[in-house]
Amino acid sequence: MVKGDVNKPKGKTSAYAYFVQTSRDEHKRKSPDVPINFSEFSKRCSERWRALSAAEKSMFEDLAKVDKVRYDKDLKTYVAPKGVGKTGRKKDPNAPKRPPYVPRKHAAC
Repeated sequence: MVKGDVNKPKGKTSAYAYFVQTSRDEHKRKSPDVPINFSEFSKRCSERWRALSAAEKSMFEDLAKVDKVRYDKDLKTYVAPKGVGKTGRKKDPNAPKRPPYVPRKHAAC
């Protein structure tokens, strides 16, 4: 059973996600036989991202802006099918907001 709608537009991609994807492709191109250790790879990527200058980051930020425009356009034309979405329980309007205050009995000193 699929949860949600499979036709819903894919989410927008961030500039950092584009950077990580390019780094991953670059790593695979240089050494295709070596498997990627995710924790080490993500640490190195985050260090490299912090070290990038604004000019170098602008390429990835431009890609993210283009993807955001694509996502916004797709979301405007998307119509959710009936029955998909929030189907949660209804909250009881008469339910107490918090448990009642009960004073404690203290032992006599």
